[in-house]
Amino acid sequence: MTELSKLEGPLAKALTEDAVASYLKDHSDFFLRQPELLAQLRISHAERGTVSLVEIQLGRLRDRVAELEEDITQLMSIAAGNENLFRAFSQTHKALFAANDEQAIHQALRVLATSLQLQVSLRFYDVGHHALDKKSVDAVKSAHFCGQRVYLGRLRKAEGQQFVSQAPELGSYALVPVFAGKEIGFLSFASKDGGHFQPSMDTLFVEQIAEHIGILLNKWQDDE
Repeated sequence: MTELSKLEGPLAKALTEDAVASYLKDHSDFFLRQPELLAQLRISHAERGTVSLVEIQLGRLRDRVAELEEDITQLMSIAAGNENLFRAFSQTHKALFAANDEQAIHQALRVLATSLQLQVSLRFYDVGHHALDKKSVDAVKSAHFCGQRVYLGRLRKAEGQQFVSQAPELGSYALVPVFAGKEIGFLSFASKDGGHFQPSMDTLFVEQIAEHIGILLNKWQDDE
């Protein structure tokens, strides 16, 4: 058999690395037909010196298995976190179903805050000791909401104080409007961790709580 290293002329020019790679891709059974060659091939390795092609392939497979195991662990952690969130918000809905007045709503939100280890606040426009100032809220909405219904992200302390007591400096927030026929206030979640709330997060759970509160307040108003 002719040694490839000794080839000359047009054949040598045609037999490039790309040509060999293309041939092996198109003939995946090559090493099945040449098992002795597979065992003989030795390839330089930066850390282990010279190793066989089989060893390299096994090493890559081990690395891939390790990556998949890490992905599975992360997915299980995310699933556990989602289950905890679901349970916390489900308990809040249960408490809201039993609520008869606004104080019961605030109590349900305090329990939710403890479960989530966050600050949770419900404030209304021109109602209560911590009433929202519409002009100030509109300024925050104009600066941060960018046309979105819910805001997720950081706020300066002065902005955050519109929505929660003891607002963290450059903390992160979830600001959810509450409607009872019209926008009457905000349900707000705050974290000292500036990266806790991200714009890419799903807002279903917090919007459902805000909607439930709005339905209750609207109902109580109609019953008066």
